[in-house]
Amino acid sequence: MKRIHTLVLFSLIAVLMVAIAGPVAASQDSAQGDTTETTAVPEQISQDEGPAVEAPPPDEVVPEQPWTVRFIYPVIVLGTVVLIVGLAIGYNRSIRRKYHVVS
Repeated sequence: MKRIHTLVLFSLIAVLMVAIAGPVAASQDSAQGDTTETTAVPEQISQDEGPAVEAPPPDEVVPEQPWTVRFIYPVIVLGTVVLIVGLAIGYNRSIRRKYHVVS
């Protein structure tokens, strides 16, 4: 029975590690391996000329966080904390039953 508990514990830890590390690895920029080199010849622009087309400044749009950041990550963190606290309590209870202090 103890072996099953250990196996379940390691399985939960592995699932939590994949759940936390997976999105981090997926969010890394895939363009890091881009090795193409482009050279541009600067054009001579006279001081008299302005830009060809006046463009309005872009509006700053605040991107909304994806639902995973808002819901899944806090649940994973809370579950991990509950799991660690439960394991600590269970370990301390098993140690108390195993050893007796003789006075």
